[in-house]
Amino acid sequence: MGTKCWISGLKYYLKVYLVTHLCILLALTKAEEVSNATTVIDPSSIGTTLEQFNNISSTEDSTTPMPNNSTYDSSTPTSTGTETPEVKVLQKQVQPTDCSQREKSRNQPVASSSSRLRKCCPLGENLDFYRENQSDSMCDNAVLNFEPTIISAVLYDNCIEDLEITTELPIEIGNPCNSVNFFSSFQYEDSEDLFFVLQDGSLLIIDKNGNESYTVQENYCLDQDKSGHMLAFVCITQVEEVSKAKIIIVAIMMLISMPCLLLVSYLHLTLKLLRNLHGWSLALMSLCLACGYFVHSIVHIYGIPSGGFIGYVIQFFILSFFFWFFCICCNVLLNIWYKLPRYVQFNKMWTIVNFGVYCAFAIVGPAILVTLTVQKGLPGMPSYFQKGLTESIRESQRYFIPPVSTLLGLSFLAMVVAFFGFQRIKTDGYLRANEDEKNSNSPIRQFDQQKYEDVKKDAKCVALLGIIIILAWLFEIVTFYSPGNEVYLLLCDMINGLQGLWIMLIFLVVRRRRTIILRWWYDRGTHTISEGTELQPVNKPLNPT
Repeated sequence: MGTKCWISGLKYYLKVYLVTHLCILLALTKAEEVSNATTVIDPSSIGTTLEQFNNISSTEDSTTPMPNNSTYDSSTPTSTGTETPEVKVLQKQVQPTDCSQREKSRNQPVASSSSRLRKCCPLGENLDFYRENQSDSMCDNAVLNFEPTIISAVLYDNCIEDLEITTELPIEIGNPCNSVNFFSSFQYEDSEDLFFVLQDGSLLIIDKNGNESYTVQENYCLDQDKSGHMLAFVCITQVEEVSKAKIIIVAIMMLISMPCLLLVSYLHLTLKLLRNLHGWSLALMSLCLACGYFVHSIVHIYGIPSGGFIGYVIQFFILSFFFWFFCICCNVLLNIWYKLPRYVQFNKMWTIVNFGVYCAFAIVGPAILVTLTVQKGLPGMPSYFQKGLTESIRESQRYFIPPVSTLLGLSFLAMVVAFFGFQRIKTDGYLRANEDEKNSNSPIRQFDQQKYEDVKKDAKCVALLGIIIILAWLFEIVTFYSPGNEVYLLLCDMINGLQGLWIMLIFLVVRRRRTIILRWWYDRGTHTISEGTELQPVNKPLNPT
């Protein structure tokens, strides 16, 4: 009996012993599987990139297999800096960093053709908050290269998985916020946060010192100051956009202007009485505006991306239009102050040389401005269809609005000087040359009164043209810098879009050109004008007084 009890007790203890060891073995096996499947990332060990952490963790625990992708667990407690190396290694074996165990975020960054890295200052410039004569842009010539960290990542709940794919993004310049300057935006600094640009161009911000989750911002700009600190400016309010309906309306107005401008070019290149230096310049000026309007309207009607080459093409044509207008004003000034008083008559060769100089000026000038725009990384799209709601849009017009305003100011000044040139010819008695020659013993050189009348009529045409162009430009400035969607702003845009129609109507106001064009209309097909009928109203002598 005693022997049986002893045997039963022994069996009971053996069972307990086996069950206990089996449980311990299962627990150890489970812990080993978790350790092999995950690796902990201590936020205190994070440097400027996720790749650096991957290298650090691989050297500290070479026996633990590392996953192919680097991860960051934003819910990991912040290290106090007092843990021993053994404690840190133990934390790595306990905290998970494999984001597959977490829920994937609904909004994932996806790279596309419109993805851009948003830099605050133009290329070759850095932020400078402490220089004298600060402007709203707070930018100055660069002393440091702009090299932000761009990653391809998958976002999870409080976890980020770096795919370790090399990613490059084109740069978009300017602050996209509706603020006037950087100080109206929310500012982040690299001393407190980590900045990563995701593959879709959005900004990933991770707090270095806190336990909060990461944030992803789409409306931002990133740059560094001259000390090397990276700063990010995030929009506080929602970014406004111009309505699609308004863009379509103004684009249609531009398409209406295009045939009017082409007709003006055609008439001045084909009609003999209009085919001179002034007419050639006027034809090319109208042709440039027609090309710019056509491409500009097509881009916006069909939603074609306006960045890159096509934007610079539009900028070149619109700028060339204003350069040609300045050449036309200078041609009037040259005639009234030099050719007429000095009895200068350019032969065919010198006329071609003069026209070549105008062509070089109207091509090289816009080309230089476009080159500067490309060099600074700014979009080439002119201010038409746009409102200066954001610093980014206003900065993009650095090589369009100021140069055009300067050219129109110089053109107005040239016409004022030309007016005094006409007054000088009257007061100096050039128009009384025929009467003075009768009472003088020495012959007086004949003054070309017909040339004078032609120049005066050209100047009248240019003056009317200048009124139209300057008023349209003032409307463009008002609509660009005025906030809101008031009706009068849309009306100003429509008037500006119909600029080609106003230019064509000028030639129906100036009598000489109206007569020539109407005569051509009646005799269209031959492009010849009867001298017996046409030259009577066009070239009739006028009273010199």
